[in-house]
Amino acid sequence: MTIDVTQLTSKHGAIYSPPTSGPIFCTYYLVANRDTRIKLNLYRLQGIGEFNHRSKRCVGGFLQVIDGVRALRGNSSAVHVFCANDIRFEHPVTIFKDRAVAVIQYWTESSVKSRFMLEFEFEERIEDTPVQLLGDAVPNSECDRIYRQHNCSNSDEPCEFTSPGYPGLYPNFQHCRFFFRSTDPAMQIRIQFRVFHFPVNDCDTHYVNIFDGPYSARTDPALQTLCGQPKTDELVYFSTGPSMVLEFITGSLTPPYDYIGFQGTVLFGNLPPDRNTIGSKVDKSFCDWIFYSNSTPSAIFGTPMDWYPKNLLCTYRFIPASHFERVLITLTSYSLESDRCSTFLELHELGELGKGGKLIKKICGPITKYVSSDPKSLEEYSSAPGRTLLLTFNSKEGNQILGKTSEWISGRFQFRNDRIMGTKVLNTVCDVSYEDDEGLEPRAGALTVRAGDNDGEPFWHSSSATVECLYNFSSRKNRSISVTINHGILVKPGEESRYWQCKTECDKSGCRCLLGTKKKQFVALNEIFHISIFNLAGIELSCLCGDLTDLLPVSVLSSGGVLVRYNKLGLPSDDSNVQGFTASYKFRDRFYDCAQTTRSQAQGILYVALKRNLSSSEYVHVQCDWTIEVSSEKFLSIDVRLLDALSKVAANKSASGSSCSAKNTVKLFTSPSQRAKDKGIEMCQSNMVTVNTHKLSIRLTATGRQLKHRILWRETDPKASVTSLCNTLGCRLDWPMLVCIAVPVLWSSLHGFNY
Repeated sequence: MTIDVTQLTSKHGAIYSPPTSGPIFCTYYLVANRDTRIKLNLYRLQGIGEFNHRSKRCVGGFLQVIDGVRALRGNSSAVHVFCANDIRFEHPVTIFKDRAVAVIQYWTESSVKSRFMLEFEFEERIEDTPVQLLGDAVPNSECDRIYRQHNCSNSDEPCEFTSPGYPGLYPNFQHCRFFFRSTDPAMQIRIQFRVFHFPVNDCDTHYVNIFDGPYSARTDPALQTLCGQPKTDELVYFSTGPSMVLEFITGSLTPPYDYIGFQGTVLFGNLPPDRNTIGSKVDKSFCDWIFYSNSTPSAIFGTPMDWYPKNLLCTYRFIPASHFERVLITLTSYSLESDRCSTFLELHELGELGKGGKLIKKICGPITKYVSSDPKSLEEYSSAPGRTLLLTFNSKEGNQILGKTSEWISGRFQFRNDRIMGTKVLNTVCDVSYEDDEGLEPRAGALTVRAGDNDGEPFWHSSSATVECLYNFSSRKNRSISVTINHGILVKPGEESRYWQCKTECDKSGCRCLLGTKKKQFVALNEIFHISIFNLAGIELSCLCGDLTDLLPVSVLSSGGVLVRYNKLGLPSDDSNVQGFTASYKFRDRFYDCAQTTRSQAQGILYVALKRNLSSSEYVHVQCDWTIEVSSEKFLSIDVRLLDALSKVAANKSASGSSCSAKNTVKLFTSPSQRAKDKGIEMCQSNMVTVNTHKLSIRLTATGRQLKHRILWRETDPKASVTSLCNTLGCRLDWPMLVCIAVPVLWSSLHGFNY
C-alpha cells in the first residue's frame, strides 16, 4: 500500500493491522514532499513477535519502520524495529522520518490474530532552530555532522545537536559522530546536554562517548561515557583545545521504547562565566583583570579571543580574602612566538599590601604548550597563604587576524583555604597535604572524596581515568593525628553480595585487603577501588576494599603523621558520584607515652602507656626508642613479650622473606650507625636474647587495638649467664653481638621478673 501526501485531502490518518491471522507480511509506503516530513505515533502492539533479551532481537514477528526506499537495498541503518506480545503504550512512541519516503513492514508468524495501531501525519517543516545552527552533514555518512566556530560563537543563540529522530525515538544500530572544530588554537569548546534519555539497563549498547581533541575511537580514551538517564544539570563538558568529538552508539531497540535520545548545545569561544567575565576589569584598560576570592572562588581566565594589538601587556591580579587562603594557578595552554624573550609570561607573589614580593616563574618565547589528560603535563603555581598573585602576559606579536591567534595564554585559577581544604600538592591531580601548624584552628576537619571528583581540579581531567589520590596528614613533634574512615562505597551498588575481587579482613592488629580470583583471573590491587593507610615511613597500617557495610568506622591514630591513599578507577558519569568515602581527622596531643627513654638501672621493664581508652574501631600506631646502658663489665639480657603480636604474619611477609610485619616489631641496635640505618636484630615474636654489649638501643614499633607489649632487661655476668645459656641452648656469633635464644617464660622465672 502506498500513501502519497500529494494524493490526500487530509495530511494525517492511521494504519491498522489486517484483520487476518498469520503468517503474514505487509509493506506500506509513506511518500512526503519537499515541504513536509513524516511523523508516526505507535499506540498498540499485540501478538507481533517477542523480544529475546539474550540475542537482543525480535523473534516470531516485527513491525519496522525504515527511512527511505534505499534502505530496502541495505543502504541505510535508520531502522526502527518493534515487537511485543501485548503492550499498550501510555504515551505513544513517536518516530520522525525526514526523508521523502518511509517504509513500514509488518510480519508475524503467529496463527493468532495480531494487531497494531499506527497514526501518521505529514507535518510542515518548521524548524525552531536556524539551519546554520544545526551543523553540516558530513558527506557519505549516515548521520555524522560537523559544527564550526563561525556559526556557534553566540551565547544568545547556541548551536544545537540532537540524536537522530529527536524528539522522537532514535533508530537502532546507529553510529553517529558530531565533530566540533575551530581553527583558533586558543579556542575552547563547551557542550551541554539539556535532554539525555536512554534505556536504563542497556549501557553496554546504548551510550555516548565524548572525546577531548582529535578523534580516534581505536586509540583515544573517552573524556566521558554517558548512558542511562543522568541528571542533565551536571552534563557540561569543556575542551582543552580547538576540537571535540561526540560519538553516539546504539544497539537493538528494547521494550518499552520510552526513551528519546539526547539534545544539547555547543558554544565556541568566550563562554560566560568561564573566561574573565566574573572578575573585575580595570577601568580604561584593554586586558587588566582583578579576581577576588570572595566573589570569584574559581574560574577560567585568558587573553582576549578577538583582535588585540601588538606589544600588549595584560595583567591578572588574584587577591585572597583571608590569611589562610592562597590562589592556585593552572596554565592550560599558552603560545609565545617571539624569540629572545621579547614575549614572556611572569608570575609574581606580591608582598604585604600588594607591594614588593618575589618572582615565582618567568616563561619566555618561543614556546607553545597544551595540557593533556595526562597529569604529568600539569603546570601549576601557587602563592603563599594570604598573598596576592600577579600574572603578566607581554605579547609582542598580538593577534592581528580575527579567527587566527598567534600568541595567547589560557588558564584556570582556584582560591583554596588551607584551614578547610588542606594544601594542594602542585602538579598532581588530587593530592592534598594537611599540616598541624600552630595558629591554624580548628585542628580538625573532614573530607569527602568521590570517584568523579578531582578535588576541584580543572575540568580537563577525566573522571574516567584511573587516579591515585594521596592525602598527607603531618603532625608536629609530640603530637599525633587521628584519621577515621566513616563511610565508604568501593563497590558498585547492587554488587556487594557477589563482589569477588577484594574483601577486607580486620583483626586486632589492623585491616588488610585480601584479593580474590575468579575463573583463574588474578586481580591486582591497583586495578580496583581501595583505601590504604600508611605512616609517613611507608608502613601500611590498614587497607580497605570491597563491601565495607559492616566494617566502618575504622580509625587510625599515629604519631608523626598518616598518609591516606585512595585508588579510584574510571567510571561512567552516572556511577562517578557513587564510589568514594568520607573521613574525619583531628590533630591532638600524643596519645601515648614511652616513659623514660634512657635507662641505667640493672634491670627494668619497658612498655607503652596509652593516655586514654580505645574504642573497638580504633587502631593505634606507636614507635618508641629507648637506650639502656649498664656497667661496662656486664652484658644485657633482653626478654621481649609481644602479647599483641600480629595474628597473621604469613600475610605480611616482607620482600626479603622475613616473617616479621613492619608495623609490629622490636629492633635492637648496638651502635648509632645501626640505629641510623634501621638495621639490627629484628624480633616480631616473644623471645629472649643476650647481647655482649653494655649499651643497647631498642626500638618498638607496634600497631593494634591493645598495646600490651613488654620488654624486660637485666644486666648479666658474661662469664656465668651467657656461658650457661649457650651451653644449654646453643648460640651463634654475630659480631658485635652474641645471641642466645631461650624460652622467655623460663628465663623470666629464673631471674624473678614480675609483670
